Amino acid sequence: RGAMVLKKRKRATGLRSGGSAAKAARKGGAPAADDGAANLASEDELSSDADGGEAAGAKSDAEDDEFFETADEKRVRLAKEYLSRLGADGEKPQEEVQEQLARDTEDQAKRTRMQIEDVQLGKPVLRRKAHEKAVTCVCLSSDDSTAYTGGKDCRLVRWDLETGKFSSYAGGYNRFQCGGHFQQVLGVCLVEPRQLLVSGGVDRLVRFWDPRAPPEATCKQALHGHLGPVTAVAAEEDGSTLYTASLDRSLKIWDLRTRRCTDTLFGHVTGVNCMDLHSKNRPTTGGADKTVRLWKTDRETHLMFARHTYSVDAVTVVDQDRVVSAGQDGNMFLWSNASKKPLATVALGSGKWITALRAIRQRNVVFSGGTDGFLRCWRFGRNSGDNAEDKTLRFTEAAEAVAVPGCINGIAVGRKVLVAAVGKEHKLGRWIYEKKYRNGLLLLPLSYREV
Repeated sequence: RGAMVLKKRKRATGLRSGGSAAKAARKGGAPAADDGAANLASEDELSSDADGGEAAGAKSDAEDDEFFETADEKRVRLAKEYLSRLGADGEKPQEEVQEQLARDTEDQAKRTRMQIEDVQLGKPVLRRKAHEKAVTCVCLSSDDSTAYTGGKDCRLVRWDLETGKFSSYAGGYNRFQCGGHFQQVLGVCLVEPRQLLVSGGVDRLVRFWDPRAPPEATCKQALHGHLGPVTAVAAEEDGSTLYTASLDRSLKIWDLRTRRCTDTLFGHVTGVNCMDLHSKNRPTTGGADKTVRLWKTDRETHLMFARHTYSVDAVTVVDQDRVVSAGQDGNMFLWSNASKKPLATVALGSGKWITALRAIRQRNVVFSGGTDGFLRCWRFGRNSGDNAEDKTLRFTEAAEAVAVPGCINGIAVGRKVLVAAVGKEHKLGRWIYEKKYRNGLLLLPLSYREV
């Protein structure tokens, strides 16, 4: 027999090396790369390291420049960066840049807080001849020369504070064709950018007037929309938007350019008694449901503060973050939009309703008035006396209380004068009526020192 010889085929070297590389890859968990790919990767790493080093060096140089720059150089650098963000380098028209600068300046001024000391109120003067019934609301012009009041006699009155002269607009009880309010007037505000005087009342109408019109002038326009008495009106500083509050539980937003209602907000479960406005799209309201609500109309949300035990009759905005509220429980609370609990509290006692509030904007002073016939001035701040470790905010009386011959239904504060709407009864009812009280406009000189 011939012997059978078996010959084995030799594997190719490339396949053998590929197989071993694949096994190594499976064991190591990483794909194998040839020498060319490795060379390319090393070159990329070197180039990226070089770029990173250059960037780090530039960054360190910039940080060194900022570290060694003087205060004047830093101000110049920040100013240039701000102007470049505005587009002042030619990207935007000059008029648009100037408007943006003006808006930023106003916003910054609104955020600046000042402290007030040495508040002094002069001798009060009561002017009584214009209104036959209780005065319910008051507003003041920006130059402190003219005041406007509304009352339960269905009339609006314009006052010259220097001479004491006054003139009345058209209005009368149940005089439906008189061209003015035919029910009680509860709210008034002056919109100076548009030369408008706006009022609202029990007749459920929002009326526009010419603030420079002669006596017995009729309203320019009346807007319908509310289903209950209009208790408060307020307008934004630029005159673009008007807000009205009503006992129908709603807050309406009006466009003053088109004179139309743009939105209606609901949140209060009972009537809205009072309202104040300082920042754009941020009205603050108080209602008979014992709540204070801070609205954010641009976001369609609102914050609710519930600590009062009776109806909230007065609110005032201090600055962009803080508001003060008061009501029939005799309590006054300082609120912040960052806390559900009040920052400061003061209680006058049961039976002493607080019916009016007004703060000096961006300051730490608030004026209050009530049914007890006293005008009080409050300062809120942290303790600076013997117990300096106590850092809680507190209300303290900044000036001696002023006796007023009536229930204070509204307060307006100017730079050098304070005016108050005074009546024999509360503006929303006759729960408290005193024959010895008087109806009229109270005028007090005001002075203080800012620190």
